[in-house]
Amino acid sequence: MIKIVGCTPEFDLLPLRAVQAIREADTVVLQSERTACAEGIRRENERIVALDDLYEQAEDFEALFLAGAQRVLEAEKGGSVVFCTVGDPFENGFLSELEKEGASLAYVAGGYGEAAAISAAAQRMDVSGYTVLCAREIDALGIDTGKTVVLTGVENLLVAEGVKCALSDYYREDTQVLFYADGKASWLDFYDIDRITQWKEGGILVLPPQQLVGKERYGLYDLVRIMKILRGENGCPWDAEQTHKSLRQYILEEAYETVDAVDAGDMFALYDELGDVFLQVVFQSEVARQCGEFDIDDVATSVCAKMIGRHPHIFGNATADTANEVFLNWEAIKRKEKQNEDFVSVLRDVPRSMGAMMRAYKLQKKAAGIGFDWKDAAGAMEKVREELLEWEAEIGSGDADRTEAEAGDLLFSIINVLRLLKANPEVALNRTCEKFIKRMEEMEKKACKGLYDLGVDELNNLWDEAKKIIP
Repeated sequence: MIKIVGCTPEFDLLPLRAVQAIREADTVVLQSERTACAEGIRRENERIVALDDLYEQAEDFEALFLAGAQRVLEAEKGGSVVFCTVGDPFENGFLSELEKEGASLAYVAGGYGEAAAISAAAQRMDVSGYTVLCAREIDALGIDTGKTVVLTGVENLLVAEGVKCALSDYYREDTQVLFYADGKASWLDFYDIDRITQWKEGGILVLPPQQLVGKERYGLYDLVRIMKILRGENGCPWDAEQTHKSLRQYILEEAYETVDAVDAGDMFALYDELGDVFLQVVFQSEVARQCGEFDIDDVATSVCAKMIGRHPHIFGNATADTANEVFLNWEAIKRKEKQNEDFVSVLRDVPRSMGAMMRAYKLQKKAAGIGFDWKDAAGAMEKVREELLEWEAEIGSGDADRTEAEAGDLLFSIINVLRLLKANPEVALNRTCEKFIKRMEEMEKKACKGLYDLGVDELNNLWDEAKKIIP
């Protein structure tokens, strides 16, 4: 049995049981003699073997870890061994290599109780990847349940109840978890974590990693992991061949479907469609990660930094007491970020792919931001009448190009009126589209035969009747 002691920043921080193990060992193997802790260890036991020379001799890390593990195993032949490691023992290459060699390891103690708890938990669960969090600040949205979760500060019933409440959707009631306190480890069902009777300071709870398939509830990290699997080796052929360009159509489609769910007031459809939108973000990010362009954390970093930077009245010293002041600050900060040297560059930042109607709406809002706007909707309505006359004149001229141009001017003017009336043109037109569909549906109900077989007069009569029912 090779005993493992994690070196602390100072020797005095080592627990008594660690010092006792070092004192009684036939050989103490130091991962490095260059630590502050090493001098104190040598005072307790002069039978020291160090690995420092291997760092200079080894060709690569693989060779380094193998040579170090062999040196530890060689020392074990002469009696009991304590291996004093540096840093996280569960990300330690020497320990990983010792495990491959079949060595029996026991974590005695170090300056960190969570390391001892993880060592005990390793008997029954995979601890190759883990997250250490404070139980008092538990938030299920921020936890990657695909890894082992180590919760510190589980010291009383109130904290345990909070953990159970926050994570009950992510772990089955019979999931075996480990509770570590006062140097002792005990296993219990997740359901029973608020029934622990012997509370101790420094209590630690270790929760096992959850498999992707069959989960009752998933988190944000799970979707990222799923996309890596689908795009990885032996993944899905369709997902694997997608590119940024091939996926762009789906971003628009999912966005429109989300808007439909909002308009319908259907919350079930809304969270489902929002999931599809989020999938597109994760999908594009995974494509970029594999191409060495960026990853999902870069995306999160960008938007977080942007939100903090554009809300100086929350995260800084600026003031903004009204929504309009917030909007003006936002636009000013955005211009600075994009290095818009003139107003035209601001207008050109409104994307063509947005669609002509929403693009016009956005351009008008930008212009209104510098004061170039009608005083009210009545003034804008006069412009609509003017553009209508000009359009009618061009229709009479027979010039198709000019007719199209004037039609665009007319539509732009109508959008201006709607904007000043606080109405969204996209919403307004979609309402009319829905009304049109419903009226056609009513016509089909009343028709004695299919609409395809009716003449213009019959269709017009049915339309007039449908309008009375659906105004």
